[in-house]
Amino acid sequence: MPAFLDTDETPHNLAHDLQGWHCEELHPDVRLIVNETEPTLTPDIEHRVQTIWDDARARRPKLFNGRIFCMKSITPDCIEGYWTEYRRALAQMADPTIFGETPLHQLAVCGLLRCADGIVLARRHPASLYLGDFWQSPPAGTVEMRKEGQRLSLADQLLAETEEELGLMACEVSIGPPRLAVIHARTAIVDIGIALTTPLSFAALREKWQAGGNKEYDQLTVISDDQLGNWCRRKDVIPTTRILLNTR
Repeated sequence: MPAFLDTDETPHNLAHDLQGWHCEELHPDVRLIVNETEPTLTPDIEHRVQTIWDDARARRPKLFNGRIFCMKSITPDCIEGYWTEYRRALAQMADPTIFGETPLHQLAVCGLLRCADGIVLARRHPASLYLGDFWQSPPAGTVEMRKEGQRLSLADQLLAETEEELGLMACEVSIGPPRLAVIHARTAIVDIGIALTTPLSFAALREKWQAGGNKEYDQLTVISDDQLGNWCRRKDVIPTTRILLNTR
């Protein structure tokens, strides 16, 4: 059964994003299978998707319509789905009802990074397309087709996000198995929570982030184990991160 997150005390301005998220446990050897074709859109929905995409591109010319993985079904040991265009996912973030009773379940990886000084958290840039100003456990990002024909691997996806967002190379981190899937209530995004560690100090990690990370986050912080309870209760922490902190 899904474990629903208690967000009764969420302020009104945040409730739109944080109520009703739920969590599914995953087996460590969960498999990803691509065997579904992407849904065909009606002309009306296609027009709406393209309009939202064009408006977003006008504001953010660097947006790229890459191929992303969407979940069709999930069990503790298997996630099945299909590749589709990012513009469809962006349209759903802008209008969660656009696909009616069959929303996209865009798959994402979300790390829980422990460095030598504690667990690393990052604040999403205020100008982010989604959940700006919220704190989360980095790295995190959409599962995407990085090379045509490349084997789909959650660990590889997380390593790529680690380098892009934090400037850390694969040799500087160790990645654990998938632990859970957290489904966003409004956008239907599915975060796959995965623990990872680095021997680096927070100061060294922050330096690498400043030198080589992208602009996904505007702040990094590190929290010790005795601070976890306070962070789990904060209402500006993304539910996926709150659940990961509670089940570390």
